[in-house]
Amino acid sequence: MKKAAIIALVLGITAAGVVWRMHHARTPHPVEVSGFESDMTEGLLRGIFPELKNASVCFVAFGEDKTEPSGAFITRFADSHPPVKSFKSSVLPPGGKILEISTGRVGVIVQIISFKEYIPGTFDVLVALSTMPPGHDRFVYRVSNVTGEWIIKSRKPE
Repeated sequence: MKKAAIIALVLGITAAGVVWRMHHARTPHPVEVSGFESDMTEGLLRGIFPELKNASVCFVAFGEDKTEPSGAFITRFADSHPPVKSFKSSVLPPGGKILEISTGRVGVIVQIISFKEYIPGTFDVLVALSTMPPGHDRFVYRVSNVTGEWIIKSRKPE
């Protein structure tokens, strides 16, 4: 009898945990993209693209939950190499490569997670690069406005 009560208790606790988890599961929180879609972000991305030597397409996302940029922001990169697309144009099938949905090209996700002004005209921007292994994929880029052009001054691991 005692064994049955312990089993029932364990099952009850497990069921309660599952129900709690279902109701309290983390839901994505999209960011307000207008704060991210700036000349500074464009300059930063253009500075990052040369680092992505093997990418045939680059996918851009904003915030921790990978909010997609607007079409107008993506249009700024019409002349870019590699081509720039929204994160929503990609898929991560089993096997670990990030693919463009429409063409199957292998790509890289550049995720602009957050930014803060360090001093006027200079920002520290937290960026995740999907080309790096988990736990080593986040960098803080220092970006400065130098005579009207945003350039990367430094990059260091988070």
